[in-house]
Amino acid sequence: MPSCWAARLGGCSQKISREHLVSESLFSELVDVQGFPWCKDKPTRIGLSGLTAKIFCVKHNNDLSPIDTIGGKAFETLQEVTRLSNVREKKKQVWTVKKYRIDGKGLERWFLKTLINLCCDRSHAIGRDSVELGQASDRLVRMAYGLEPFTRKAGLYSVAHVGMNISSSDVVQFAPIFKNNLNVEAGFFVFRGWNFLLFLEDDGPTQLLSCVYINGINLGQVELSHHPGRFNFRLGHSLSHSVLFDWR
Repeated sequence: MPSCWAARLGGCSQKISREHLVSESLFSELVDVQGFPWCKDKPTRIGLSGLTAKIFCVKHNNDLSPIDTIGGKAFETLQEVTRLSNVREKKKQVWTVKKYRIDGKGLERWFLKTLINLCCDRSHAIGRDSVELGQASDRLVRMAYGLEPFTRKAGLYSVAHVGMNISSSDVVQFAPIFKNNLNVEAGFFVFRGWNFLLFLEDDGPTQLLSCVYINGINLGQVELSHHPGRFNFRLGHSLSHSVLFDWR
């Protein structure tokens, strides 16, 4: 019998809905998934229409709809940023600086919801304090619903490395990162061409990443920025536009 991964919050409705594991409102193309036993060595590309599961009751699914909206807006913002870069780089001039804003806390929760969706009912417990395979801990479920905050070094990191190339496309990539091949402790996402790491534990990413390679990137040799403040885009010597993350 299908069940709701947020059932521990109480108040489930009787009907189980078929949930898109990655928000349907985000885009209409593809998801690349890697790191599970069935796609361990290389990414498997799945159309969104086929990436659904009965993992939510209707009530708890609807309760997270504002987070789906925030994820969709962030995706659209990064798409617009790429478009503006392409337009402006063709002309040599000093531009009026344009600023875009992203709800950092909301996007962080979107990544957590998506990580749980993609890892739910699979072969690893989600979070160090989870004892049930394929299920998130009480703490992570509460965090996904905004009932408990990310603390200390847990949460969203931007990922940068020398020579990084941003390839903007309507594809989300995801790879779980495991602790001793037991519990999911983090998730690596490529979101509209931008690399993000969602780390689930308070102590933050340390040696866990030293031998992890995803998309040819050694995560032990990247620059991680916890709760990034802004992305600046320069054309020539001048600032063209910025993306600002709101963490209030």
